[in-house]
Amino acid sequence: MNNTVSFGAKFIRELPIKKYSYTDKVYKDDVASLVELEPQNVDDLKALEDIAIDFGGDTYVNNIFVDAKLKATADRKDTKFKILALTIQTDSFDKLNSGATLGVAKISKIKEKEIELEYLQVHPRFVYSFGPAFVKHTGSAIIDYLKLMNDKICLIASPSSHIFYKKNGFKKLSQNGNHMIWVKHNNVK
Repeated sequence: MNNTVSFGAKFIRELPIKKYSYTDKVYKDDVASLVELEPQNVDDLKALEDIAIDFGGDTYVNNIFVDAKLKATADRKDTKFKILALTIQTDSFDKLNSGATLGVAKISKIKEKEIELEYLQVHPRFVYSFGPAFVKHTGSAIIDYLKLMNDKICLIASPSSHIFYKKNGFKKLSQNGNHMIWVKHNNVK
């Protein structure tokens, strides 16, 4: 499969998620597609704007869109800056469906195999749903992929996300702070 799609985004891989079966009333294993959006691509930027609107406008994804728009106006490609989206779309990536997007992340490369997770947002309809959410494991799937590809991940967690990151193996750097870190090997500094 060619992993470069016509709207500029790049298919990275399938990631495991859980989808709710309303018939069986249980979560079942499934997969979603992880893609990378290119801020310099007009269609990718429009897709990111549509995703931000679908996520509710004033969200982390909107912050990612604003950052991407600023980067797009620069005449150079910033290889340290990446935007990842997890979608239930399995094909036709040239027409990214904003309503099928489960979560979005913005990462910045600090150095080889070390990143800062600047933003991670799962679609609010899955976080704040009444009854069982349609999908689970969206944020954790993105985190698991980032752990697979990196030796060290740092972030600044909002107070409401500390538990999520702690469940995913991150540790607070100080008792009172919001800085958290995940390290693959103890000898990585």
